Amino acid sequence: MELWQMQVWQIPALMAGGVLCGIINALSGGGSFVTLPLLLMTGMPPQVANATNRIAIALQCASGVATYHRRGVRPWREVLPLSIPMSIGSFLGAYLAARVDEDVFRKAAAVLFLIMIATIFVDTKRWQRPPGSGHVKPLLYPLFFLLGVYGGFLQAGQGTILIALLVLGGGYDVVRGNALKFFLTLVFIVVSLVVYAEAGQIRWIPGLILAAGSMLGGHLGARLVMAKGSRLVQIFVVLSAIAAIVKLLTTG
Repeated sequence: MELWQMQVWQIPALMAGGVLCGIINALSGGGSFVTLPLLLMTGMPPQVANATNRIAIALQCASGVATYHRRGVRPWREVLPLSIPMSIGSFLGAYLAARVDEDVFRKAAAVLFLIMIATIFVDTKRWQRPPGSGHVKPLLYPLFFLLGVYGGFLQAGQGTILIALLVLGGGYDVVRGNALKFFLTLVFIVVSLVVYAEAGQIRWIPGLILAAGSMLGGHLGARLVMAKGSRLVQIFVVLSAIAAIVKLLTTG
């Protein structure tokens, strides 16, 4: 989908949706529960919307990695061993999502969306660990592989599970756990983007418009203090996720 092939309303809608996604991710997480329904509403097939959404995620993660790197949080030693099972899983998940029958993908995505709605209400900021601690034992690597499979297939909500594995399973403090989350997500999202690009399922122009909005929203969200408004944000995200489920199940 090139710029001249888009309807006029889609450009500001994608930009605004991206801004909203960035703010939501900065405040509570779950931005993909908003952007995926938006991409579906523009008329994209679900697999194309799922692939295109990853452009914004990749750029958001790259921005997060750069921010942590500037602040001296550079967990390269921990990233490498964990990125291997996640990348393999992401490749397999993306390969499956890109090639499965569209009707099967719609039903699977709707079920996964319904399950992952619960992650919106998890407050990872309350998890406390001593600064500088943390190590993921190889025994947990299969879980990172499975999360990579899910991230390659759909991705929405995986950030909360990943931070849970790192903080609760690996013993990292929340700051270092979040840094690792950005690094690892960037790695497996890029792997999945390569798979979807090879399958011709990425619409780069809409994806870049969405990404521009989401990066702006991320900067705005980082400056907002909306602790009392986070519940309202979560309710909005849930409603968006439900809208996506309805859209997936009722559009053939």
